[in-house]
Amino acid sequence: MGIPSVLLGAVAASTDWNMTSYGSPSPYERGEAGKILPIALQHLTPNYISILGIGAVAAAVMSSMDSCLLSSASLFTNNLYKTLIRKQASDRELQWVIKISVTVAGLVGMGLAFLGNNALAFWIVGTDVMYTLVLPQFICGLFFPITNGYGAVGGYILGVMLRVLSGEPLLHFNPVIHFPGCRLIDGVYVQHFPCRTLAMLASLCSNILISYVASLLFEKRLLPKRWDILQVKTHSTPSRAEEKPNVDKQPAVSDQLLDTTC
Repeated sequence: MGIPSVLLGAVAASTDWNMTSYGSPSPYERGEAGKILPIALQHLTPNYISILGIGAVAAAVMSSMDSCLLSSASLFTNNLYKTLIRKQASDRELQWVIKISVTVAGLVGMGLAFLGNNALAFWIVGTDVMYTLVLPQFICGLFFPITNGYGAVGGYILGVMLRVLSGEPLLHFNPVIHFPGCRLIDGVYVQHFPCRTLAMLASLCSNILISYVASLLFEKRLLPKRWDILQVKTHSTPSRAEEKPNVDKQPAVSDQLLDTTC
């Protein structure tokens, strides 16, 4: 998608729009740069090419959207609802949860689409979330066996707080924490400090630290086991009674045979 987009942008920038039915000024001057693909298909190609191109774009968008809806609904149903909310949920109940999740995710996506016509902003925010929130969880799950659910929740909350308090110009979030180098440019605060990397590292370190503290508290029995709602794996050593083989309680087979014969 990157190379065709660049080529399409170069063609649109070098096009003399006065020679087309679109006219002047250019789409960039009208603020319609985000609609350059349908504009180019409509005014720079024959009608049958335009119909085929718009149909292919619509099919690709629908395929991506239904994949996102199904994946988000299945993630919520299997990882949250069935694991944390209702572990004894029946198959029929899970089907209804998936249907409701698909509807809610579709309404949320439709609401985000009505907020603006700049899809690039949502793409940037999505990559931001992947870097600051998902990457630390992924690293901890692969390379740090000590991590557990408590560390994951604590690291996620800390990463979200730092990232939201750092501000986001694309979503019109003013920063609450002004890091070194934060400047006001055209009425918008811009962070020149690597706040995304800071949020990622803080989430990673807090995940490991909270996981270690939680496992230590439950392993040393400083907290009662019934409070362990996320089932932390402890590595406590077995007692001597458990280590000793249970040979005194049951007689040997030869002794049983002697008793019966006698």
